Amino acid sequence: MSDEKLVSLEEKIAYLQNMIDDLNMVVFRQGEKIEQLNSKLKETNEKLLNNSDSSSNDSQINDDKPPHY
Repeated sequence: MSDEKLVSLEEKIAYLQNMIDDLNMVVFRQGEKIEQLNSKLKETNEKLLNNSDSSSNDSQINDDKPPHY
């Protein structure tokens, strides 16, 4: 194998290694973002459940007849 071909292959390997590192960082950041979004989603669901519980209590109070009946 000639020196030119060897240098060309080494350059391609270095380029591919750099690209893999960049893609790995992108995947890592996406994983962090997904974790953040999952925690926000969980908080939002808990808030909605708490609000629906209080709404059901309010609806029971609103279902009572007013005192003038």
